[in-house]
Amino acid sequence: MKALFKFLAMVAFLVIGGGLLVYAASRSLDFVQTTLPANDQALGYFALLATSGGMIGWLLVFLYRADGIIQRGTALLMVLIDFLGEAALFTMDTLYRSGENGLVGQMTQDEIRMVILGMSALIAINIFATIVFELGRMEVLKEIAEGAARDLVMFKALARIEKDSETVADEMMEDIVNQWRGNFRSAFGSADKLGLGQYQTKPPTEPAAKPKIKFSLPSLIRRWKKPHTPITEPELVPVETRGNGHSPTPPEENPT
Repeated sequence: MKALFKFLAMVAFLVIGGGLLVYAASRSLDFVQTTLPANDQALGYFALLATSGGMIGWLLVFLYRADGIIQRGTALLMVLIDFLGEAALFTMDTLYRSGENGLVGQMTQDEIRMVILGMSALIAINIFATIVFELGRMEVLKEIAEGAARDLVMFKALARIEKDSETVADEMMEDIVNQWRGNFRSAFGSADKLGLGQYQTKPPTEPAAKPKIKFSLPSLIRRWKKPHTPITEPELVPVETRGNGHSPTPPEENPT
């Protein structure tokens, strides 16, 4: 008997909960479709994902998929937000249709505009919640924490390097300067390497070649016809004899 009542209780729960959800969803869908063109009425069903459909979906996520405080908190919060959105939307639709039937005063355009803006905000919150839920995974949180710790260590190391850079530079400067001196001396340590010990000298000039004498028949004839100056014999100077004339007397030297 107890098992029977338990089964009946389960059926009653499903009937009440499911029936009311269907009613609320139908009223929300009716209001959403009034804001859509006639050829886009099917898009109204997607809007239910931010109301009754979103409430059921986030509840299942909270029970079977959420891991960690961020995911569980996001899922539970969205269950409550979507429930409030569903309640507000089907209430506004009931008032809207009742006003058209003359049962209550009709809703003004400003009131309808506020409902539409609220519905848009509800859809935007659901989209943002899916992003937060994925970022709230433990693997992502672990990577974020490790990345933050790594960045902190890196920043401190860079600050320490910048602080000690002058000391390291002073310690290395002597070796660097000595190495530079040695390299500079090996490269420019002589006048020849600087270009100061080498001079370009002119090659020795060769003596001018003697002109070659060319002989031709006309020139030989002219030389043969040219009168020659006769060679005269030197004038003989008489030599005075001294005494018997056997030994010649040398001529007197010019006093000059």
